[in-house]
Order: sequence, then C-alpha cells, then structure tokens
Amino acid sequence: MAVIFGLLAWFFVSVAASKDRRPSVPTSFVLIGDSTTANGQVNYFSWRLGERILWFHRNIHASSLEPDTPCINTAHNGATTGTFVANGFWNISVAAIQAEVAKGRRTFATIQFGHNDMKIAPPASMGANMTIMVQEIRALGAEPILPWADEAILVAQEQGTHLLDLHAASIAYCEAIGEDASHRLNRLEDDNTHLNVNGTIVFGRMVADLMEASFPPGDLPIIANPGLTFNITHGIASY
Repeated sequence: MAVIFGLLAWFFVSVAASKDRRPSVPTSFVLIGDSTTANGQVNYFSWRLGERILWFHRNIHASSLEPDTPCINTAHNGATTGTFVANGFWNISVAAIQAEVAKGRRTFATIQFGHNDMKIAPPASMGANMTIMVQEIRALGAEPILPWADEAILVAQEQGTHLLDLHAASIAYCEAIGEDASHRLNRLEDDNTHLNVNGTIVFGRMVADLMEASFPPGDLPIIANPGLTFNITHGIASY
C-alpha cells in the first residue's frame, strides 16, 4: 500500500491542443498541501501546470495546461491540515486565491493532505480541517478540488466539491503494471512516498485525465496526450 501511495503524482505532460478547447474564462490554479504537493522535489502531487511562470522553478518537461494558465504552489513540506494553518501557510494560499479571483479568473484550489495527518491524528480530524478549508475557498469565490482518499471523499460528498479518485486509479494502474514497473517510478529506491521524473509524468497525466473527466468538455485548459492516456487506461508501463 505504501508503494501505491508513493506513486501518486500530479505533474502534467502534453502533446498538442486545439484552440477551440480553450475555456472562455481565463483559469488559474492554486495548490495547497504538504510535501506531496510542494515544489523543491519531484513528488506525487506537484502538477506540471501551465508554463509554471508563477512557480518557484521550471522543469524540463512540457505542460498539460494551455499557456498562460497560472499555477501557484503554496504547499509546504511536512505540513498537516492543522500546522498548515497554524504556521501561516494557509494565509499565503488565501492571498493567492484572492489575487487570482480579483483578476476575474476562474480559480481552482486543490487540497492535498493526509501523508502527515495520518501520523498524528484520526481521519476525522483532517476531515474537519479540510471542510473548513473547502468552505473558506468557496467564500473567496474559488472552486475546491479534492484528490483522494477516504476522508477526502467523505468531505467532497458532504460539501459537494469536485473529487478526483486518484487513489483508486493509481492502485489499479500499479497493480496492472506490476511491482517492478511501479518501483521504477520511485524518487529513490527506498522512497515509497515521492516520485522520480518519469513517475511525475505518468501520474500527472492520470490527474489531468481525471480532471478532464470531472468537468464538462472544454471546461478546463488541459492539453491531451493520447498515447500516455492509452497506456494508463490499458495498464501498460511507459517507463
């Protein structure tokens, strides 16, 4: 299970996109979470969105979002839903959301916690904190998106947010490609939490496809990658 958990990724990869797929309203993303989202390492939730103009660093791979789609990463290593607020990082997220909404941009805020929360508190504690985050994000005029797993699913159902069941999709894919192929996507041999570059490409594509399926066609500025999507949906290892 730890291997599966470590192989969840949110870097997006692209090939091409048609202009008629562009949303009519300009879109922005704000990322909220722990080290599985934060910049500074190749990890399983960091999205490769837009050209990362507003990110703290660039990387060498293509994006899964249309150009000029801001993606602001406010996540912090080691954070729980509680410490993220207590240590002031939530205020940074709120400011980023407010700035994008003020520009008239449709703003999505992803919330990815659990890896650290589960070490110190029961799931219900994280769920209560995430519920408050969801409600505050909506009050700011943005749209929350929750990716996984059981407690996030419960919060998404109760609050009526978009839910990406990345947990189930990742398990299905890793079981299909087998343990050896799955481990080849780990950041380090003994690191079952974070991904290497290839892992971020594969699981980032999975996230892009899950997001695309969760919204009406053409609603998000996501660029297609048919080849990688085929491999994922057919349980084929790409690396």
